[in-house]
Amino acid sequence: MTRSKSKKRGPWIDVACISMIVFLSMTLIFLGYSTESDAKQNTNNGHAPEVKKDVSTIESAFPGILITTEVKKDDYSPYAIQYPQSKVVSFNDRVKKYIDEQRDTYLIAMEENKRIGSKTPGELNIAFETFPHASGSYSFVMISGTYLGGANGFTNFNTIHFDPDSGEIIEVADLFGHDESKLVKLSSLVRDGIQKDPSLTNRVLEEDMMLATEPKWSNFENFALIDDSLVIYFDEYEIASDAAGAPVIAVPLAALTEQLVAPYKPDVEVLPKPPVEEVSDEAEEEPIEEPTEEPAEEPDDSDDVQPVETDTKQVALTFDDGPDPKVTPQILATLAKYDAKATFFMLGSRVESYPEIAKDVLTAGHELGNHTWTHANLTKMATDSITKEVSRTNNIIEQATGQAPTVFRPPYGAFKDDMLNVMQLPVVLWDVDTLDWKHRDAAQLLTSVKSSVHDGSTVLMHDIHLSTAQGLDSVLAYLTSEGYEFVTVSELE
Repeated sequence: MTRSKSKKRGPWIDVACISMIVFLSMTLIFLGYSTESDAKQNTNNGHAPEVKKDVSTIESAFPGILITTEVKKDDYSPYAIQYPQSKVVSFNDRVKKYIDEQRDTYLIAMEENKRIGSKTPGELNIAFETFPHASGSYSFVMISGTYLGGANGFTNFNTIHFDPDSGEIIEVADLFGHDESKLVKLSSLVRDGIQKDPSLTNRVLEEDMMLATEPKWSNFENFALIDDSLVIYFDEYEIASDAAGAPVIAVPLAALTEQLVAPYKPDVEVLPKPPVEEVSDEAEEEPIEEPTEEPAEEPDDSDDVQPVETDTKQVALTFDDGPDPKVTPQILATLAKYDAKATFFMLGSRVESYPEIAKDVLTAGHELGNHTWTHANLTKMATDSITKEVSRTNNIIEQATGQAPTVFRPPYGAFKDDMLNVMQLPVVLWDVDTLDWKHRDAAQLLTSVKSSVHDGSTVLMHDIHLSTAQGLDSVLAYLTSEGYEFVTVSELE
């Protein structure tokens, strides 16, 4: 089964696991690092081989922001890194400092593993998300995951809030007018959010959590402004056990109106929008009150045809790039509310980090899909590398859930016909691209679906964006009112 339609976003998608940061220079890496295969190729000159990597830069969907990708392919210490760049030197330097630290830490650790005789390969993945804000600034959230061959990997975050027009890097202190006393309210709201987060139940390390949420600037450096919320990121193991992953807590800006300064203080007109319940309630009412299509169908004389079309209308909802400990459970809850089945195309690296969430997807009756291990562009890879991407992901999904994936979706929708034998799974693309990764707007999700959905559609979404989870209820309410049946991609007729 191959469904080819529109293309998906180009940016590298985030994955799991990261080692602790060690501040070492790039020079040490290029002088000290080597792989067995590279060493064999460089024995004639007696010098340590350089790290061979492919680097490319493209424009992003956001004005003034470029996307740089670095990929190093080998069997022992591969990495895939993607990060933002702009015309502002100070911004680029700050981003590169973080990237270099993460890369150097990983490569030196793997070199040490090789020295002591470890043959277990590692993996480094750094991805980023871009969140535009009404003030004209952007929040960049870089997610780093490293596996060093041990029992577990590590995940951490690094965020930068940046105004491309002024070139100013905005710190959390700028949001609160550099008045640290205003963090007392934020501290209280974050702690409350942690305690109420179902994914953190019985997993919070109380003492660590209290220390990490004290009203100090240093505790809230990893933040993002996402329209109507101030989102605080915590590294894996920082405030909770490993089963919780890397916690993310969203605080409505409306709750911080007195503490924030302009232009970050929410407008009065925006205040009704933030609560998820309000978005969902309004979305449920919208389809019922819309007098557009259904009343127009009633006068139709073709009574025999209309009921058949309504009864047989199907739509396949699909979610890529998960599982995510924060977003995926919310999506599962909304799907259950409408008794809707969907297909989840999972990244193997994230399944490895969140096996319990992957298992929950299957338990809820949804279809499991393979989306590769590292979200790589398969058209630029050798056959043996493609095989590893697919088979490794198949194995971890089956290990985590007890069931192997039944369908495959290539990252970016990029594949060639000669890859089909390698994948050994039906390839599924999409015909409705919600662009949820770009808009990050719960209301826009419904607008995108309304404009393109039809009987037999496959809808592309991502279970890594909070806005997608918030907007899903309105999408399901609309599709239900239009007579659609929710099926998996394998059930789609």
